Amino acid sequence: MSGIAAEGWSKSAEGDTARSWNLTLGYTSDFWRNVEGGLATGSAFIGNAEMILVVEGSPGGFRSRIHAIYNNGKSFSELVGDTHVVSNIEADRASRLLEAWMEYAPFSDDRSLKVGLYDLNTEFDASEVGGALINSTFGIGLDAAQSGVVGPSIFPYTGLALRGRWRFDERWLLQGVVIDGVPNDLDSPRQFASLRLDADEGELWVGELEHRTGRWRTVVGHWRYSAAFDTLDGLTDGTPRAAHNNSGAYGFVEGPVWQSGERRLLAMLRVGVAEPRFNRVESTLQAALVLERPWLNREGEHVAFGVAYARNGRPAQRLASADGDALLREETVVELTWRVPVTPRIVLQPDIQYILNPGSAPGLDDALALGLRLELDLTPH
Repeated sequence: MSGIAAEGWSKSAEGDTARSWNLTLGYTSDFWRNVEGGLATGSAFIGNAEMILVVEGSPGGFRSRIHAIYNNGKSFSELVGDTHVVSNIEADRASRLLEAWMEYAPFSDDRSLKVGLYDLNTEFDASEVGGALINSTFGIGLDAAQSGVVGPSIFPYTGLALRGRWRFDERWLLQGVVIDGVPNDLDSPRQFASLRLDADEGELWVGELEHRTGRWRTVVGHWRYSAAFDTLDGLTDGTPRAAHNNSGAYGFVEGPVWQSGERRLLAMLRVGVAEPRFNRVESTLQAALVLERPWLNREGEHVAFGVAYARNGRPAQRLASADGDALLREETVVELTWRVPVTPRIVLQPDIQYILNPGSAPGLDDALALGLRLELDLTPH
């Protein structure tokens, strides 16, 4: 997704200065080279275009957002063989309506309801520090991203949702959401929008509590699917067994650890767990450091370093062994990146990632990936 925080093209409705709409157009591309290790050396070019339209100030306290994307469908992880996914814009080739929701906040933003096509990761498990990195796992933890039939309602597959939010004061925020349990039509995976609801697929319930102390932010969350899933330990004897309680939890803390003028060093630590009976990865750990304005002293410039660790559960290992394969206990990713705003409309971001035990496969050497991201703000001004 484009990291350019453009204000977009705004216009007030005639005769009503309170109502306005904001259009943002952006394009993000990644060029990656797998230098060594993984499944194969080679290169991949990933492109993602997006359009965002936000309408605010409607009568009654309504706000709406439409977010459409196009992805060229190229994959870099098929070369690396990793589980974490090196690029957070990798997806199959399709044009999609990622978000189309309406929010109702009649009195203030402190209390609101949102309904429509919804990207869970825009508000839940959303680390501001982790967002400075390119690997997908720093956007949403692998413990949550792996869950369900096709994953939760996040990029690139989203589903219908109802979200409620209540901010008690400057420190405390409580929010919850119920989402389509399978946020894509499995019969038409490349359709433009998934508006289908099936009672048999159930729902995903997520709750999150946030606390701010000064400039530090602490978040804890829990998720659970209502539908039954085949257990991994039940599959080892060839007899699938369905059960409920496919669930998990996560928490992270982030904030500044040093500041001198406009330069700041930010830190983040996150942990997550998932029920190993249903999910291959049972626990994760992510840590990140972000230094703002390191050399060029430009707004939006940063250097970021991150480490992500994913631990596989015993049921998944036993299932792999029963199938004649082997699954190592963990996969680890180390990332270093530098985001450089060249102009107000152009951003370059060189990136290097080292993946230990790609895919937790015993036969794969550690992989070294070199990348360059280009962000273009195409919004008319």
